[in-house]
Amino acid sequence: MTRLCFLVVAALSIVGCSGLIRDAYLRKLRTPENERQSESDTSVTADDSDLVTVHVVPHTHDDVGWLKTMDQYYYGAKGEIRKDGVQYIIDTVIDELYKDPAKTFIYVEIAFFKMWWEEQDKETHTKVRELIKRKQLEFINGGFVMNDEAGVHYSATIDQFSAGLVWLTETFGGEAEPRVAWQIDPFGHSRAQAALSYQSGLKGVFFARIHYQDYERRKKEKDLEFMWEAEGDSVFTGVLYRANYMEPTGFCFDTRCTDTPMITNPNSPEYNLPERVADFVEYLKDQSAHYRSGHIMITMGRDFAYQNAHKYFKNLDILMGAVNGNTTSHGFRMVYSTPSRYMDAVLEATNGTLSTKQDDHFPYADFPHAYWTGYFTSRPALKGYIRDSNNMLQTCRQLEVLVGSKRCDADSLWLALSVAQHHDAITGTSKQHVADDYARQLAVGQEFCEGVINRGLEELSGMGIGGLQSCRLLNESVCSVTAQSGTKPVTVVVYNARPVQRNKYVRIPLLHPHYRVIDLSNMEPITASFVATSPNTKRVNPQALPIEVVFEAFLPAMGFSSYQLAPSFFSFHSHRLVSQPVEEDIKIESKTLVVEFDSKTGSLKSITNKAFDMIHDMLGCRVMEYQSSTGDEKDKQASGAYIFRPAETAPTEVGPPVLTNYLVGKEFSEVWQDFGEWASLVTRLYYNKDYIEVEWTVGPIPDDMGREVIIRYDSSLKTNSKFYTDSNGRGMMQRILNKQPTWDLNVTEPVAGNYYPVNTKATLLDEDRGVQLTVLTDRSHGAASLAQGQVEFMVHRRLQVDDDRGVDEPLNETRDGQGLVVKGRHWLYYSKFQSMDRTRVLSQELFYRPTIALGLDIPAPEHPARGFSDSAVNNMYLNVLTVINVDYQGDVFTYLLRLENIVPHNEGGTPLTVDLNLVFKEKTLVEFAERGLAGDRPISHVRDEAYHTRGDEGSVIMLQPLQIRTFFATYKPKVEF
Repeated sequence: MTRLCFLVVAALSIVGCSGLIRDAYLRKLRTPENERQSESDTSVTADDSDLVTVHVVPHTHDDVGWLKTMDQYYYGAKGEIRKDGVQYIIDTVIDELYKDPAKTFIYVEIAFFKMWWEEQDKETHTKVRELIKRKQLEFINGGFVMNDEAGVHYSATIDQFSAGLVWLTETFGGEAEPRVAWQIDPFGHSRAQAALSYQSGLKGVFFARIHYQDYERRKKEKDLEFMWEAEGDSVFTGVLYRANYMEPTGFCFDTRCTDTPMITNPNSPEYNLPERVADFVEYLKDQSAHYRSGHIMITMGRDFAYQNAHKYFKNLDILMGAVNGNTTSHGFRMVYSTPSRYMDAVLEATNGTLSTKQDDHFPYADFPHAYWTGYFTSRPALKGYIRDSNNMLQTCRQLEVLVGSKRCDADSLWLALSVAQHHDAITGTSKQHVADDYARQLAVGQEFCEGVINRGLEELSGMGIGGLQSCRLLNESVCSVTAQSGTKPVTVVVYNARPVQRNKYVRIPLLHPHYRVIDLSNMEPITASFVATSPNTKRVNPQALPIEVVFEAFLPAMGFSSYQLAPSFFSFHSHRLVSQPVEEDIKIESKTLVVEFDSKTGSLKSITNKAFDMIHDMLGCRVMEYQSSTGDEKDKQASGAYIFRPAETAPTEVGPPVLTNYLVGKEFSEVWQDFGEWASLVTRLYYNKDYIEVEWTVGPIPDDMGREVIIRYDSSLKTNSKFYTDSNGRGMMQRILNKQPTWDLNVTEPVAGNYYPVNTKATLLDEDRGVQLTVLTDRSHGAASLAQGQVEFMVHRRLQVDDDRGVDEPLNETRDGQGLVVKGRHWLYYSKFQSMDRTRVLSQELFYRPTIALGLDIPAPEHPARGFSDSAVNNMYLNVLTVINVDYQGDVFTYLLRLENIVPHNEGGTPLTVDLNLVFKEKTLVEFAERGLAGDRPISHVRDEAYHTRGDEGSVIMLQPLQIRTFFATYKPKVEF
């Protein structure tokens, strides 16, 4: 297996890590002229002010997986599916650009361009560099992929930006810096995405897909270009005409197209130049009538366009030449351009008069009964796997830093996770074999990182190398280490990636309960509970072990603790939880909560918070389903991978709730419920935690019809038709039933049209009482609040027909011939609204689940517990979002360090100060320099540096509420006296 690192170090003159961003730090290798992108020639204006300038933007949209895998698309394999080969597109485009300095082309998907670049010779490299310098080839967006905007977590979005943008800077210098985002294909657009783009140096964003009603309103009012207010920044935003990124109808000149070419020979019976030009001018007139700046942009391209760039450009040259040859009669002048040049021209022409927008662009619908809200949930197992991989990547990077690794094994998972953010990957909207390939790439990356984590923990703890192993399927109660333990002791090392100390309940599957748990830091036994594995878990994996041990681990900040499962038939500290008799309603308590359950069904009945004046509400939880529509007399639109369209507006019960078990212990209590034969809940309350955990297991869903399964929480909160959802884990968005903030919504799908993406949490708020109920999620879901005090989450889907959006296969996931079984969890937090900042902390807790490594019958570690973060980051509202080895000289290392204030101002967030000299316990700061969010460019290329750093003093930097800042920081070992 080849180790995957981004840069080839053989050509470099200094020793260093061969990782993605190593040379971004080495600014001394570049001149200031090469570092900063030239500002000349970035706008195009007409010679005559009465002419409308038509900015022609040749482009190709190359999906990094969809109907074919990433490699199949690149190499042109599987031609029976589609005859697309990305390598040939780039080949032919480069050749055509080099022949004619007037031509331009934009490229977006850096994952593909990187593959192509690494196969080229020096002569081709020289050509490409010259085209970039001449501003003919312009990179747009700059991320590794064009990421989704609904199901992605903000940390993964930043990572995929970094993967692409830093590669561009390292390969081509500052002249290749993208200046605008190009999100033309994602199915709805988030405010957080716009903010993160701007913070990465992309001052504008273009996209195509917005709600058809919003588009028609904007088109009528000449409001297709506006300023989007996103997390304090104002982002230029352009909606492509016709809400479409393809060329005007009839003017596709690529090999795969059947449109008539431009025929200029008047002696030919096929001569068509006058009528073709006339048709095109009519299109220009129609488009220009809906814009106000005197500039319009025409996108000439589509999915995998320019397979034959010579043919495309030749016809385009003829068309443009004919239009430009008679500008006085029709009033248009056509120029080869790029989105960034177009943006500059529009901003100059409109001079601050564009409208503003504060909300987002969800949900997206292209027709009255076609709401693209199904993909918020599609392929929930893949969504969960991507979230788990994101967590593992952060741990992997931290341990590479803490052990002083000079390798780049984390890059493999970084790349795979970046690819997984593609808008047909995490969305669940690819063909099945492509989804399998996304999972394969993640598995390869995880394998590398498992080695980093296990060897890192062995080194830091002082135990023998090779003793620790990973159990990937702990969520399925499967672990090969404990399955082979017999009567041998098992060492458990638990790593905490958060920069603050925390306690966390750990669950380890076992063959038998004959153990006691010993804290190896003091060799004392600790309280542990043994509970039978739920039968529902065996639906997920028949190999699930029969017993789970549960104990509370106390974890140092950015560090680990070690425990031992020591064989023992008698232990005062171990408890076997057994089923309790139920004669009346069940009431269980933690330090802060009192929760009541119905004795007959096991259903939640009510919740009380003892810490906030004994606030009390009714609270229920049900597993229900919508039958999927396959089309009806109103519309033939069916529910599918993209689109959610229920056959009826009211969901039905999956099955009657049945209480199957009730367990009570000192550390936790739990209630088990079944809903029919294929859905179940375990509702759990830990004594030292202030939330309820709801563990859900759904599947195998029967295949007799399309079914869309929801978990619905019903409360007595008075929510006034509102609820709140997060924007990619960042700010919260208010959602109002049957209403959009910027236009009068005509409700055509009362269920699907009120679904929104939830990445980490959704909140119900009783404004009169100041009470909140927040549901935190372990993966992305679609969610809605369709009635007072109610919120529902779609957790699984199995469909029997396709929704006619290109995939051409139904969303019908199976395993071993049956429908896929999926297991996940929700955390329910109930309190006064003033503690909203607590949900931010819980969101981090759920995301950064501790990493567990196990060893069978190995020597005790020399250092059973160690923490590595220092006092500067010992704040629950501060997060060390990213730390990556960039460069090293001996024992002096430079890191990309990304710090985050996790609480926004409107949730009680305040500025935080951080001394960069006190981030790591055993390291001393040497120097630092701030970069843009992605790490590819100096902060001065993104913001006014003096204003941005106004709260800083020396090595002490200030983080405003919800702010993320990125640094290159150099550290040396701390010398103790």
